Amino acid sequence: MNAHQNIFKFTLCFMLSVLSACSSGPAEKPLPDSITSPAFFLDQGVQHYNNNYYAKAIDDFDKALLQYRSIDDQAGIAKSCLNLANAYMAINHNKTAAEYLSKANTVIEQASLTELDEYLRLLYSSLAINNALFDEAQQELNQVLESRNPVIQLAALQNRTKIAFDKNADDKIQWLDKYRTLQQSHADNSLSHRSRILRFEAELADEESRKTTLLSESLAISRNLADRPAIAATLVQWAEMDLAAANFTDAEDKYLRALFIRHELGDVKNSLLILKKLQIIYLATDNEKQKKTKYWITKISDNDLKGWEQLFSDFDNYPLLQK
Repeated sequence: MNAHQNIFKFTLCFMLSVLSACSSGPAEKPLPDSITSPAFFLDQGVQHYNNNYYAKAIDDFDKALLQYRSIDDQAGIAKSCLNLANAYMAINHNKTAAEYLSKANTVIEQASLTELDEYLRLLYSSLAINNALFDEAQQELNQVLESRNPVIQLAALQNRTKIAFDKNADDKIQWLDKYRTLQQSHADNSLSHRSRILRFEAELADEESRKTTLLSESLAISRNLADRPAIAATLVQWAEMDLAAANFTDAEDKYLRALFIRHELGDVKNSLLILKKLQIIYLATDNEKQKKTKYWITKISDNDLKGWEQLFSDFDNYPLLQK
């Protein structure tokens, strides 16, 4: 999904800010670094996240968390944990994300940080979807589908629509209609949701030409937003069409483009899924690359990530830079 980028913008509402009181007396002293520094790291993390630099975002959020803990700022601790969970989910490190969500949940309950409840429930739903726990995800979403915050509600409807499509439920068209209607009422600030809706519509389309048109439009939007996970997801969905039609050359091209993006993002789970699709193509075409895909599939499946940075070089068809 790419619920994450839109969901994440919600955290901007909870950034610490410095409020200046108007006074005729002498100017107040600047706030100490112990207060402004963690807020700076949190803000930097959001910027890196929105630019799909997840490793940098995680580093910034981790720094913010340590500094908020050093001044016992419960709200800052909770926000940092939520943001870390979201960033880890973006690269499918779901176990680590679950640990941060659990900690955030504890802090939010203990400190009565009710303003963070909806965001917490939304992230729990995303985690459950990543783990294919759809009933659990629906329970979490029931608490935010009617949110008064349109950013939260849009992300919730995206998650709910994804559940309906993944389960091939009878009401998937109804959920897509609700999602589309809300997105259209906030069209200026929700282009990434528009891109996701087009991909859902492509799943429903019967004619291949219609599917191609919808995916082309979705890809164009994601490219303009430089939304790398969405670009990769669209390429994979399109490659699935090519693979089903035995258009192996086109399918390989799109899978490789998606693999490059997922590998650059450090997304091990999706990289493995793409490698398995490439293996199908190479076996069907008796391509010698099947040896490379088999090697990496086995290696990653065994959780052996040694040499991870070399993975894509085994498949790259662009000229190497001369050193």
